[in-house]
Amino acid sequence: MNTDKEFFLPGDVVTLRQDIANKPEMIVVRKAVTTVKLQGEVKSNIFQGIVCRWFSTTGMLQEATFNTKDILKK
Repeated sequence: MNTDKEFFLPGDVVTLRQDIANKPEMIVVRKAVTTVKLQGEVKSNIFQGIVCRWFSTTGMLQEATFNTKDILKK
């Protein structure tokens, strides 16, 4: 199975992979990670997703975290 990985950087313009009506064009803000302290002061960063922002049709600023499999670059 040879899959190409797509990397998202802050400032990239992305959209949802799913074909739904009125899907927004979004700006990548950052990647979301959680730092977990394990026994013996070993730290582990757990990747949560990509934080994106966009404006709704009413002009309100929206923000959400998406899985990398759910978004693609424009």
